[in-house]
Amino acid sequence: MMLGTKGGAGFMVKVRGLSWSCPANKVQQFFSDCKIQNEAQGVRFIYTREGRPSGEGLVELESEDEVKLALKKDKETMGHKYVEVFKSNNIEMDWVLKHTGPNSLDTANDGFVQLRGLPFGCSKEEIVLLRGTGILKSLRAVELKLELTMIHHENLCPCNGQVPMAEGITALEEELALKG
Repeated sequence: MMLGTKGGAGFMVKVRGLSWSCPANKVQQFFSDCKIQNEAQGVRFIYTREGRPSGEGLVELESEDEVKLALKKDKETMGHKYVEVFKSNNIEMDWVLKHTGPNSLDTANDGFVQLRGLPFGCSKEEIVLLRGTGILKSLRAVELKLELTMIHHENLCPCNGQVPMAEGITALEEELALKG
């Protein structure tokens, strides 16, 4: 079985609690009693949208028995870090590797602009003032997305970080038109 193959459950565990600088060989040592598929290539790390290690990884094993052995390592320590081990599968691995990291499909077109270095108390009206500086292009879309995101967070709507752009902006434009 190859890494990242579509379909099939595969023999996979998800590991959480890794140090951010953890190399694949340390994960191999932690699971030394288990047979990892393709050795170090069977260890895949998960990255944040900024490209930094998240402290999680996926390990592809050779059989269901190896998965059971790996699950016994749950709540053990790797060096000074407490590590959790969960059963996983190829479908989760494919999704996670496709939707995380700086070059993922989600981050390339997610409609968010990251603004750093703003004062803690900065309001969205103050952010809108940035448009005159040439920093923000397509300011209206940014303003609407910001407003929509704030509304979602205020209402505690579970949107999993993804806001349906077309429907959300239409609804928001209507709401803003009513406000005046």
